[in-house]
Amino acid sequence: LLSGEFFIFDMRLVRPKAVIDVAADGTVDWTMRPSAPFNVRQIAIEKLTVTDGQVTIRHASGARNLVLSEIDTVVSARALTGPWRIDGGLRVDGVATRLTASTGAADADGQMRLRVRAAPAGYGFALESDGNVSAPGGRVLYAGGFDVTASEPDARPAAEIQKAKPAKPADPGFRLKGKFALDHARLAVEEFRFETGPLDDPYTADGSAVVDLGAEPKFSITAKGAQVRFDEAVGGDQAGGALSVSQRLSALEQVLAGLPKPTIPGTVEVDLPAIVTGDTTVRDVRLSAEPGDGGWKLKSVAATLPGRTRLEADGFLRTGDGFGFDGNLLLAVGQPSGFAAWVARDVDEAVRRLPAAGFKAKVALTREQQRFDNVELILGTAKFKGELDSLQPGDARASVTMKLDGGELDVEGLRAFASLFVTDAGVNRFADTDLDLAVRAGPVGLAGVRADTVDTALRLREGVLEIDRLTVGGLAGASVSATGRIKDFPAAPTGNLDASVVAVDLAPLVQLVAAQQPENRLLAGLAQQVAETPGLLTDARIDVVASAVENGDGTTGVAFSAQGEAGGSALLATLSVPAYSGDAGLAQAKLELSARNEDATSLLALAGLPVLPLGLVGPGEIEVKADGAARSGLDVSANFKGEDVSASFAGRVALRQEGPSLNGRATLKAADIEP
Repeated sequence: LLSGEFFIFDMRLVRPKAVIDVAADGTVDWTMRPSAPFNVRQIAIEKLTVTDGQVTIRHASGARNLVLSEIDTVVSARALTGPWRIDGGLRVDGVATRLTASTGAADADGQMRLRVRAAPAGYGFALESDGNVSAPGGRVLYAGGFDVTASEPDARPAAEIQKAKPAKPADPGFRLKGKFALDHARLAVEEFRFETGPLDDPYTADGSAVVDLGAEPKFSITAKGAQVRFDEAVGGDQAGGALSVSQRLSALEQVLAGLPKPTIPGTVEVDLPAIVTGDTTVRDVRLSAEPGDGGWKLKSVAATLPGRTRLEADGFLRTGDGFGFDGNLLLAVGQPSGFAAWVARDVDEAVRRLPAAGFKAKVALTREQQRFDNVELILGTAKFKGELDSLQPGDARASVTMKLDGGELDVEGLRAFASLFVTDAGVNRFADTDLDLAVRAGPVGLAGVRADTVDTALRLREGVLEIDRLTVGGLAGASVSATGRIKDFPAAPTGNLDASVVAVDLAPLVQLVAAQQPENRLLAGLAQQVAETPGLLTDARIDVVASAVENGDGTTGVAFSAQGEAGGSALLATLSVPAYSGDAGLAQAKLELSARNEDATSLLALAGLPVLPLGLVGPGEIEVKADGAARSGLDVSANFKGEDVSASFAGRVALRQEGPSLNGRATLKAADIEP
């Protein structure tokens, strides 16, 4: 004291409070207070500890208060005119923030150098500023440069965050640098540069920003990408599928949920050549957005993803606890194989062959539910419209409901559509999800087979496929309908199936099936008979019941029955294979077939026997029984009964690759053999 110096060695302030008023013209009340009776340059502070302090800044032009609370800092100063040093933490309007600050000494003009580093908890970035503070006319102005770098969000309690040093990310993350000027009326960032990717060859964007701090605060941010060299070795389209689609969506959700949440209106306009994130380069990113209550109103979003895929969206993005998006979404895929390799670990061959694909819908997306209305789905030349609803409740199995109406569907589109549900390897993509699927399409073509319409309603529950409706119309002039229940789908399907076939004439369908199975001699013979005997299968309706049961020893028990009418013939057939192991030629089978017609010549033609103009009329019956294996030999008995005539055969028939063989005894009886 005798030397005129005042030295504070250790001071503590517990729960201090201060109020700073910033007038409408920008003057700050503490800059206009009378000077102290001491020489402030001779007062030094070795250590000043502030515990649970609070500073309220009352901003008159903005008609609001900024509250700095829970201030826990250590302060030192060589003199009250500086340099100062502050280290600690606080809450800025409730947000826990780690803070360090240092100043130079005030110069003759009253300016002071100020450097600040702040890291708000949970926002994933750290801010550093370095510039000069001045107070001309009592109005504070802070101008200089700033630097924003990515840091890992911290989930620790606020007290620990305030005491700990901000963590730096393992990779460089994004970087933002620029020049700023801050006064009571506005924060102006006259220029900034955004960088992401490798430090030695980053992707960059330049822009500017303005924040109006007046009575009606608002902000405006614009950013445009600079001309950069794309190094494909670093940021090219990745096809390795290192991450699954769920991992990518989770990462995207984390980024979006961590976006700043401005409390004032404003606009953001972004035009970037590329954003590098993990193993992915997203190109041609364009964004026009403004903050809203609880999130962001996206006026337009566009980006190019791997696989020459264009993403466009508009709507409202909720970034709070109820994270989600409501709006419109469009995905146009120019290279489906590349896009599929990016979003999934496996790529089906059917997808690789697609020339293009697309998706458009009105969406409502949350963590628990994803709803797509007014869906337009394109797979190659196939187009569908409909709706989709996906649920992921925390206490129950996930479920997906899909309703689609489509137009023409070719073989490539059909295979690609099927690959949405079952992989090339026969793996059910919905093994952990309940699926309800209703699809209508037409015409549909596959391997030379064409149907006018296909209408189906399916339910998949834990490997059990319930066919509520399957209707195929215009299949070679026939209509096919079926219902059924299949277990262990698709790996080892067993179950039952009920089907009906209705046609004005079944002959075209028989000929179509025979053409698809040229090695099947029975089908070839039947196709020849219906071609040579018009009307043989007219006005047909056949009801079919099929079932398959797992025996537990690697074999499957198969049963088949059919009954109905065709060409005036009443038909009944049953087939049973007790132990089918994959080779139809070696399987032991039992077959029974019977037919009755008021015109016996139709039965003869149906059996493949030559029909001569012998004048035989009247009713007839045929009965055939076979027991054994087709390749090693079947014990066959066949009987024909007509008016005043009968025929029978008993023997053994083998159906081998080199041709059929027949050995047995035939008998013919007639009341009058002369005709």
